[in-house]
Amino acid sequence: MRLPNLAETLPCHSAWSASGGIPNPKFPSPIPEAEIRNPKSEVPNPNAMPKIGIASIDITPRFPVWMCGYGSRDHKSEGVYLKLKTSAISLTGTEDEAIIVTADLIGYGIEYAARAKMVIAEATGLVPRQIVLTATHTHGGPLFYPMTMPGETESEYGDWLLERLVTAAARARKKRINGFISFSRGRSRFGVCRRLPDGEGGVRFAPNPNGPIDRDLDTFWFCSSRGRLIGSLTVYGCHPTSLGHYEIGGDYPGFVCSGLSAQTGAPALWATGCAGNVRPWFKSKEPGFARPSMTQVETAAAGIVKELVRSRKRIVYVPAERLTVSGKFHPLPYRRLPGKTALTRRIKTEPDPLKRRWAETALAQLKTNGALPQSCPQEIQILALNENFRTVFLAGELLAEIGLRIKDTLKPATTVMVAYANGLIGYVPGKETYSLGGYEVDRSHHIFGRPAPFVRSVEDRIVAKVRSMIEDNA
Repeated sequence: MRLPNLAETLPCHSAWSASGGIPNPKFPSPIPEAEIRNPKSEVPNPNAMPKIGIASIDITPRFPVWMCGYGSRDHKSEGVYLKLKTSAISLTGTEDEAIIVTADLIGYGIEYAARAKMVIAEATGLVPRQIVLTATHTHGGPLFYPMTMPGETESEYGDWLLERLVTAAARARKKRINGFISFSRGRSRFGVCRRLPDGEGGVRFAPNPNGPIDRDLDTFWFCSSRGRLIGSLTVYGCHPTSLGHYEIGGDYPGFVCSGLSAQTGAPALWATGCAGNVRPWFKSKEPGFARPSMTQVETAAAGIVKELVRSRKRIVYVPAERLTVSGKFHPLPYRRLPGKTALTRRIKTEPDPLKRRWAETALAQLKTNGALPQSCPQEIQILALNENFRTVFLAGELLAEIGLRIKDTLKPATTVMVAYANGLIGYVPGKETYSLGGYEVDRSHHIFGRPAPFVRSVEDRIVAKVRSMIEDNA
């Protein structure tokens, strides 16, 4: 019996209808055409333009699936509140070419990302270095590659998803036209640091308004050679963990993209910045983090859309005809690895079934290979639109302070930071967090299949690697 297509049969509580024609009063009115188009004075020489193509397609599961993001779930998805999508941006300059893929997913496993980039490369004639995979990190999507999460890996969905990623990339490349890129940097008050010192040498999972967070709300605006908006990509560093139920959806980034797209008439894409220790904060009378209603999430997304619209008043043209993209892997070392005795004891005494499963997997790996790996490969990619404007893509859940440091290190150049790219290798803490410990530092590595947490020096290693990549390509 054919399972029903949930995306077709269940109501979609989007801020806008599927056609984009029914406005939600929470969102501002559509932007007038004159305001969408860039001022003529900013339109560059048509002979010095990159080629730009954008395509989006649906990746909503067609049947109930195990979901990824929360270890407390105990059954498959129950519906769809917002359809998932993958989109691709194809950028071709005179010297190099890049394809940036975005998707409403938790992220990608290292092996899955490597396979996807190779298949996309074969389909487009590019090489994996030129392909960037990003994810919104929604916790409302499928478990499609192995993670230490409840349920089973949805391999059938993972195979179908790969086909969709390839299709989006190929369509974007086929749709390329001469165009130009503009950029706006606003500020958002959405989100808060979730690590609050407890006064006893540790940290609590609670709102910390004084903690680190990158408030930059960055948007690339892609236009045709005549100034018509053909798409946008927004980057902001806050976990999409507003909602925690069993319905499929893209959380607040999905609502932001729906609202902005409905206003502009062009695809709106999202990538998440360094948000490992940042999450939404819907204030309530209760301490900690309250779960908001769907209406509250939509209202918060409408506020972000308004900030994006306001930021267009400070829009700047970014020369990109000589864009380049570089990519490197480097090792992030683990701390002390567990041995056979420790893992065997963990299997016998661990009450948490997920942590017990992790120990069993690590022990099997130790017996098969004779040793556990000493480090994890992290991929770094840098898209330089010009020598003064770069986007850095980092694998993993990087804490906000690492992204802020890289931005500061690369000044006066403008830098946009994107995490959750290519491989979701685990939480990557800043060095100042180690003294307090906590979930991101000490207690989350098992979720990602890592044998141990990372060493304290990973922040310095990442910053040094980014700098050396830029120097090598100067």
